[in-house]
Amino acid sequence: MKKIQIKYKLFLLFSVSFIGMLILAERSFKLSQENISNATTIFENSQSTQHLQENYIEPINALREMSLSLVMSPNEDYRKTIEVDIMKQKERLEENFLKLDSKTYDFWKVYASSVEKTCGYLAAHFEEGAFVYVNSIERDHYYALLNRLKALQHDAVNQAEHNFADIQTSAQALKYELAILILALSSLVFTVGYLLSNHIVSSILKLQEGLKDFFGYLETKSVSPKPIELTSRDELEDMSQLLNRSIAKASANIEQDIVFVEDAISVVNDLKMGKLSSRLHATAQAQELRLLKDVVNAMIDNLESKINEEIFKRSEQEKLLIQQSKLASMGEMIGNIAHQWRQPLGELSALLINLQVKHEFNDLDDAYMLTSIQQCVKINAFMSGTISDFQNFFKPSKEKEVFEISEACERAISILQASLKYHGIEFSFDISEKMEVLGYPNEFAQALLNILSNSKDVLSEREISNPFIRLYLKKGYKYILIVIEDNGGGIASEHMDRIFEPYFTTKYAKQGTGIGLYMTKMIIENNMGGVINVKNTESGALFTIKLPSVMDADTVDLA
Repeated sequence: MKKIQIKYKLFLLFSVSFIGMLILAERSFKLSQENISNATTIFENSQSTQHLQENYIEPINALREMSLSLVMSPNEDYRKTIEVDIMKQKERLEENFLKLDSKTYDFWKVYASSVEKTCGYLAAHFEEGAFVYVNSIERDHYYALLNRLKALQHDAVNQAEHNFADIQTSAQALKYELAILILALSSLVFTVGYLLSNHIVSSILKLQEGLKDFFGYLETKSVSPKPIELTSRDELEDMSQLLNRSIAKASANIEQDIVFVEDAISVVNDLKMGKLSSRLHATAQAQELRLLKDVVNAMIDNLESKINEEIFKRSEQEKLLIQQSKLASMGEMIGNIAHQWRQPLGELSALLINLQVKHEFNDLDDAYMLTSIQQCVKINAFMSGTISDFQNFFKPSKEKEVFEISEACERAISILQASLKYHGIEFSFDISEKMEVLGYPNEFAQALLNILSNSKDVLSEREISNPFIRLYLKKGYKYILIVIEDNGGGIASEHMDRIFEPYFTTKYAKQGTGIGLYMTKMIIENNMGGVINVKNTESGALFTIKLPSVMDADTVDLA
């Protein structure tokens, strides 16, 4: 047995197996004719189940997904596309459900009405109501309809099971005949196969054990693998000799590469600690590792200078951006101070002129003098207070804090109020209840002031008739919305995607830096975990700021 080659051993085994397969094939061919007839009956029963799945259950699931996508869609254009798909899907389902019984059709009408109501909420711009409705009432109607369809499907399956039980009864007798035949042939094949495969398996196990030792050496790199020893004179012995030579060569190469990898790890650890003087010196056997050595050494040679150069560039860019932002804010502040001081300076000048006139006509008494001085002191105090308000407004917040959103809005409005009045811009601020958020109040007021200043500039530059700016707050389930709307004509479509980019401005070079809205986006989204969006309305632009309410802001901050 040991001296017979494996191919002849396998040929003998396959010959016995082939004869047994021919006998089984002859018997199985006769049985297959009966199985075809029985399978046709089962297939006809299953078609009704598949019809319900393909024409009702799957389209209903698709309609549900469309409804959820409609509620979660990010913009109006995408919603319109989904609404068209929903109408088409409903029309197809309406035709299908008319073919079923009246009870199932009633379930369908209830769910279709729920989908229409969800679309109605979104048409009224009541996104929160649509979200709650689609996840409560519409969902209940969806599962009611789905359960009804599953009941119909269950009835079809029960019928198929009944038919299958009848087929099983008729096939039971044939099963015993095949079982006896298979048992006899299997015993013969097993006996011959066991005798032939036992020797082959024992040799393979020895090869497996040798390979296992080698793979264990690859994992631990500790004990060198033992050579594989076989006494048979077949192909497996030739394989064992070839494996022994390959394993010995691979072990030597691995030991050399291990030394290289350890050197590489040491260099990487030095790089982590900031030591750029380390280099790879060990020699590897693998061509890829030798190439890696050259690449790593070359990379280290250039790394320090490139890092310092990139850090310097980024530092200079950030300094320039911050400086420009400060200069832009300072220019806005000076302009707003000028509007705030214009009327008090006029009053102060008028008081001084009156004092001069009375003095020239010798009509200046002590009482008038004292009254005029008190008015001058009061005007001076008002102007000094204005400077203090501006100083506090532009002072950055050090840490996050819970603040009342309307108070921060009023601070931004007070800075710009005189300028709005000077340009004849109607301003309205609507708040329904107290709303608190977690963040930086001064930075938020600065971000809001940037948006209001842009709206004011657009209304003034375009000379809009009856200009207005509206600011209102809305409190949702988890978020607070701050909405700023004007009638300045809106933003050009080619500028809409770039409006929040740094250095992008639609103003003349001397009138804008293009960093106001960029800084606003950074404050709202990076510092306060919110979202800012802009879109055009029929009359102008509409900015929407979405901030987590105070209990959800804590979660965002901890995350």
